[in-house]
Formats: sequence, structure tokens, C-alpha cells
Amino acid sequence: MSGLEMPPAWVRWSFVLLLLVLAAPVASAEEAAQRQRAAKKPGASKRLIRVPGGERLRTDAARAFQQMHAEAQQQGVMLWVVSGHRSRAEQRYLYRLYRKGLGPRAARPGRSNHQRGTAVDVSVGDVTSPAYGWLSANACRFGFRRTVRSEPWHWEYRPRTTPLPKPGHACSDRYQPLPPVPAPAEVATPSPS
Repeated sequence: MSGLEMPPAWVRWSFVLLLLVLAAPVASAEEAAQRQRAAKKPGASKRLIRVPGGERLRTDAARAFQQMHAEAQQQGVMLWVVSGHRSRAEQRYLYRLYRKGLGPRAARPGRSNHQRGTAVDVSVGDVTSPAYGWLSANACRFGFRRTVRSEPWHWEYRPRTTPLPKPGHACSDRYQPLPPVPAPAEVATPSPS
């Protein structure tokens, strides 16, 4: 025999298996680190998208609003956002105006969901308008709900905590059935006489 003998096959495979076992946690740790870096990238989950009205919302809230807007529009109701995401400086300015009695109610900077990009102020007029009626009956299906009692225009995207209505019920009152849809009017057809 020569000076170097080949080890038996089981020894070679044991060595390969040992290398794989030792390398596996390194690969998993590297993958975990990559996921963490991706999650920490600025705007990874906080990217802002424009919605009807030109305002911006966080990606998930914007997509939900766009779906809600499209359905409302199909039913002849226009939902127009007049305020969406606000920077901290914008919120600070609005809060100062409010505190001086020169502007509408505004949350303290850092406490407004407008800063998170999940709150919208929708041009609804008052609580008797078609836009408000549509929102109160349908917004929960898209994850939105009215959170400030004195502001019928203020709606927030809270999909995890906004319950869906029971089938056949409106969002505004989960126990009140939706009004029946009127039957289409019969069209008089001329008689062949």
C-alpha cells in the first residue's frame, strides 16, 4: 500500500455531514440578518402611496382606500381625501394652531395616526351626505372606521381591530340589516296595437 490510504466511505460522508451541520446555522443566521435588514430599511413597510385627492397613505392603507374608493365610485359616491399622511413638522404646526384657537382640533405630535399614514380626512360634508352614509355603511369592510366622534370626516385604517359586519348588515350598526334594495322599475313597453 502507498503512504496515504483513502479513509472508508463512512468516514468521508461523516466528515461532509459534519461540515453541512456546522455551516447550516451560519446560513440561517445570515438569512435572518438579511430579513432584519430588509425590515429596517427606511420605508420598507411605511412606503407612502398617493390616493384620490393627491394625499398619501401607508401602502396597505392606500391599497385598501383605493379599493374602497373604486367600489364607492361604482355606486355613484365620490370619496375624496383632503388630508392623509402628515410629517411631524406638519402635525406640530397644526397642533400649535389648535392650541392657540386658530385651527381645528389636532392631536399632539406623535399621537396622530396621520403621522403613521393610516388616517384620512375624507370630504364628506355632514352626517346626512351620501359620502358619509356610504362610508358609515361600508368602510369597515375595507378596514376603516371612524375614530373621532366629533369628526365625521376622520377615518382610520385599523384592519386588525375593525370587525366586519354580519352578513346582510351595515358597518355602522352590526345588528341593523341593510335597507332592502328597491326592485328595478318595470319599463313600459309599447303594445303592438
